Amino acid sequence: MSDQFGGYPQQGQQPGYAPAQGGYGQPGSYQPQPAYGQQQGGWGEQPAQRGGASGGQLAAFVQQYAPDQGTEVPGEEFLRYAEGKAPAALVELWRTYGIGFYGEQRLAVVDPGEWIDVLQTWLGEDVTSFPIAVTSFGHVYHYDNQGGRERIQCLDPHFQTNTVVGDDLVAFFNQHLPSPQSHVSDLEGPRGGARAKLGPLAEGELYYFEPILALGGTVSPDTLAKGDGPTHLKLIHERVLAA
Repeated sequence: MSDQFGGYPQQGQQPGYAPAQGGYGQPGSYQPQPAYGQQQGGWGEQPAQRGGASGGQLAAFVQQYAPDQGTEVPGEEFLRYAEGKAPAALVELWRTYGIGFYGEQRLAVVDPGEWIDVLQTWLGEDVTSFPIAVTSFGHVYHYDNQGGRERIQCLDPHFQTNTVVGDDLVAFFNQHLPSPQSHVSDLEGPRGGARAKLGPLAEGELYYFEPILALGGTVSPDTLAKGDGPTHLKLIHERVLAA
């Protein structure tokens, strides 16, 4: 865990809304592109019963996706730095439950400093949003705020899209992520199959498909792999540029 995370605009700097690859949609209109879970059979593991402790502004999220063992509450220096830069509800989640996997590794609540390089690789060095969560297959949710206007986007490196998924952080965690329209729900089958075939993820890892989907790979139990998350997502960008 980084001592202090980056990715925030410096004091007095106005975050921008520069276009990113894939374009922006309107909040509430987002659908996963494309649906990984269309193949219902063959993944191996059945969905587990979810739910756990609750509390705070993100109680519904925590109830649906309880923190896994091994989540780590950041140090006080990290949390003090975050106050006033990150949404209060997110800082509260970090302070109460910690950074790490939630919902039996369905999602990782991440240290922005450890994933900001992924956004900078895909969206440019001047990106003003910062990573807040990553699915088990590497969809990077990132947050920014301009003049009180919140925006949550989803970077999907596999299909080279970046799409707005919400305009309220609390609603994003409590309503979007548990909904059938989220990548977390759509990945239920592939995630179960990956855990059965490859075992659970280590900190910072994710599942993916090899060959990579961006260059014609297929979504199949036979093509599942796992490895370091930031490294793999940046490698996808490198391979796509070189193709």
